[in-house]
Amino acid sequence: MERDYLDFDVALVRADGGLATHVVASPAGTAQRPFTLPFWPVELAQFITAVGPPSVATRRLVPADGLVRDVEDYGRRLGEALLADEVDRLFRESLSIAKRQGRDLRLRLRLDGAADLEGVPWEYLYDARLGRFLTLSRQTPVVRVLDALDQPPVVPVVAPMRILVMVSSPTDLPSLDVEREKQLLLATTADLVRSGRLEVEVVSDATLTTLQRALLDPYHVFHFIGHGSFDREDDEGLLALERADGTADLVAGPRLATLLHDAPYLQLVVLNACEGARTSGRNAFSGVAQMLVRQGLPAVVAMQTAISDRAALVFSHEFYYFLSRGLPIDAAICEVRKAMATSDQASEWGTPVLLRSGSGQPFDMAAPDAATEPAPQTRWESLYSAAQDALVSQSTGTALPILEQLAAEKPDYADVTQLLDRVKGRPDPSSVQQSPSSVQQSPSSVQQFASTVQPDKRHGHGVMVGAGVLGVAVLGGFLGLRLLGHDTVENALTATHVATAPVIDRNFDDWAAVPPLQIGDVVAAQADRNDVPPVGTWKVAWDRDALYVQATVKDINLVFVDRRPPSTYWQGDGISFEFGPDARSLGPAAGLRAGRDFHVMVGLSAGGALPSTNPARTDPSTGTVQFVAGNAEGRIQAEGAVLPTGYAIEARVPWSVLDLTRPPAPGDVFGFNANISDGNRSGTDLGFMVSSNADRTGRNQPHPGTWQSLVLSN
Repeated sequence: MERDYLDFDVALVRADGGLATHVVASPAGTAQRPFTLPFWPVELAQFITAVGPPSVATRRLVPADGLVRDVEDYGRRLGEALLADEVDRLFRESLSIAKRQGRDLRLRLRLDGAADLEGVPWEYLYDARLGRFLTLSRQTPVVRVLDALDQPPVVPVVAPMRILVMVSSPTDLPSLDVEREKQLLLATTADLVRSGRLEVEVVSDATLTTLQRALLDPYHVFHFIGHGSFDREDDEGLLALERADGTADLVAGPRLATLLHDAPYLQLVVLNACEGARTSGRNAFSGVAQMLVRQGLPAVVAMQTAISDRAALVFSHEFYYFLSRGLPIDAAICEVRKAMATSDQASEWGTPVLLRSGSGQPFDMAAPDAATEPAPQTRWESLYSAAQDALVSQSTGTALPILEQLAAEKPDYADVTQLLDRVKGRPDPSSVQQSPSSVQQSPSSVQQFASTVQPDKRHGHGVMVGAGVLGVAVLGGFLGLRLLGHDTVENALTATHVATAPVIDRNFDDWAAVPPLQIGDVVAAQADRNDVPPVGTWKVAWDRDALYVQATVKDINLVFVDRRPPSTYWQGDGISFEFGPDARSLGPAAGLRAGRDFHVMVGLSAGGALPSTNPARTDPSTGTVQFVAGNAEGRIQAEGAVLPTGYAIEARVPWSVLDLTRPPAPGDVFGFNANISDGNRSGTDLGFMVSSNADRTGRNQPHPGTWQSLVLSN
């Protein structure tokens, strides 16, 4: 079932102080023209938030002040920017040449010359003249390519195709429901296994030793589920495997490639982020995928945003179904996208990213026996059986997406509708996570980050820990984008919308559904040089009534704020944030906006937490707008708890405190920074401040144009 492709190779490169689209090779010739990304970073953040989980059932997205456009409009703008003028002419001619030869045209995108653009979801490219998304047709697949140091031979495969699955959840990183992820994968591929087309082996632990030994057997695919991270000092992506004691072993791409390179049958790696599992702005799986491809692995497939359970069920089944049928990987990914686009998860079809090292196919799959074609009845039986097993073990979080998928495919199958109604009204005991106060936190890779930060360096170095995705990276409710020319780094943060508001009561279990942002950029340091800056996680949520914030901080020397004036809580231990209207149009020198910008602080106290606000006001003596000394803010609910390794704080900030006169809506944008302050050992002044924004210095605090942007997710 090999498809014969002609290649249209496009590289995005830096040229003449800007970016350029370079047609490196095509059936119609070569060309180069300037390229300008047609979006602001926050527009991309809004788009990616909208198409990620929970996704919508159509291509139309709900606009938020005109900034979140529908998927087709986004793809058209991106396509018109990439395929413009001479580049567009060559693309049309190449399509015609391919058609005359009875072949298809593959768009191969090279981004290694403009790494900041890896985060753009190119998989949503839309061609207005063709009237369709390029990636939704096998006639025009879009793949990302890198030149490999080694080109391995094509591996012949006789059924079954063998998949090695590794699910990693180190004890010292934010927990993942790995059992649920494993069961979802096994449930959705069970019919393929029963038909003899697929063999799935899940390793018992996620250590390098286990992986090395497993690869002695002839596996064709390595499927990894778990955390990723990015080491900004070494500029490389990492996978969080496990040590023998269960803690994180952060494995860089070269170490992993050393093992995978010598596995003679291994041709494909799938890097799959769990729902709610995210990474930092310069994403982890991107670096790992690139290293694996450069070392000769023919193909890597990864998710460029978190993917919902339903979409993951469709992806895993359809991808392995079409591969085991003998489709080339480019065509298989197109078929997967079509299946996702026609399911309830319509907007998530652009999530998978295919990274290739060449034009050839990784597998030469023997034509399957027609007798082994999985019958739909077999799939429905497998899904129903898996859902029943999950219900018996009281894992409704596993049963729910399986039942939803079965109901979508076969709504009259057995009693699936009744089961689904019952499950939707039942909480999942297995999904309840421990509060921070009950977790014994061992020294970890998170602490490794703190130990590598030097107080005299404005940008924290080390590891930003999250769970991996490729391309644009969503971390918790935060979405970081490294975009645009001149090495500009802009970050857009997103807040998670919650249907049920967290209760401010020192029990942090109800924050489990809001993924964390790891904060570690040191922006102020007045402490003794032997001190270690704090490291922590922030979570941000919202509803129509309030903004909700929660932070868990590792800090070995607690400094309560009880004896401080409310305006100086930032000099003790606690959290703070800057908040104001959308500041994207402001220059870096623009000042505060009176009555509209706020500095909100929640200090750790012996009895819990104390909130206060410093509002922006005009100084009558100078006429300038400044954050003036504020007071305790009774409208803010806040609680704090001392933990064995530090503390945790949660707070509810009504929108009225922030001078919002109407309830906000999904897609609304605000200026924002998330900060953690650490009092010095003597308790007399600030020791360290770390922030989500590396540019959040004392000098820049009164300039909203230097703040990050906060996008309210839907």
